[in-house]
Amino acid sequence: MAIELIVNVLLLGFSIFCYVYVGSTMPESAVNELGAEQWPQGILILLIIAILYNIFKFFRKNKMDEIAAAFQGFPAAIVDFLKSKLFIGMVLVVVMAMAYEPIGFMLTSFVFLMAYGYLLGQRRIGFLVLTSLLITVILYIGFSVFLGVMLPRGQVSFLREFALFVESLIPAF
Repeated sequence: MAIELIVNVLLLGFSIFCYVYVGSTMPESAVNELGAEQWPQGILILLIIAILYNIFKFFRKNKMDEIAAAFQGFPAAIVDFLKSKLFIGMVLVVVMAMAYEPIGFMLTSFVFLMAYGYLLGQRRIGFLVLTSLLITVILYIGFSVFLGVMLPRGQVSFLREFALFVESLIPAF
C-alpha cells in the first residue's frame, strides 16, 4: 500500500519536471499551430491529472491509520519487491536496453527472450532456444526488412559481422 503512494508521488514529480523541461527546451511554435512542444505537454497534463486522481482515490479508499501501518511495514515490502519476478523482469529490460547498442539487436534479443522465458517458468532449454531464435528472426525481419528500421548490429566485431551476414541472407523488399 505504501509503495503505491510513493510511486504515485514520484511519478507526479517526474511528470511535472518533464512538463517544465519540455516547455523550456523546445522552441515555441506559432500561435495558430500545435507545435512539437505542445503534444508532449498535452499528454503530460493528462498523465498528471490521472496521477492526481489516483492519489485522491488512494486517500479516499484507505484510512490514515492503515496508511501509517503500511509505512511501518514498508522496509519488508521493499525487500519482497526486490525478490519478485516483476523486479527481476524490470532489471532484465534495463540490461537489455543498455546492451542493445554494444552487443547488437540479434544477440541481445535472443538472450533477453531466453532469460525472460526462464523467469516466467519455462524450464525446457531446447524449447527456449528454439522459440527465442524464432521470435528474434521474426522481429528482425519485421523491423529491418518490412519497416526499414536500422537495428543495431553491435560494436563487437564478430557480432557485427554475423549481423551483416544475416542481413545478406534476407532479400530487401
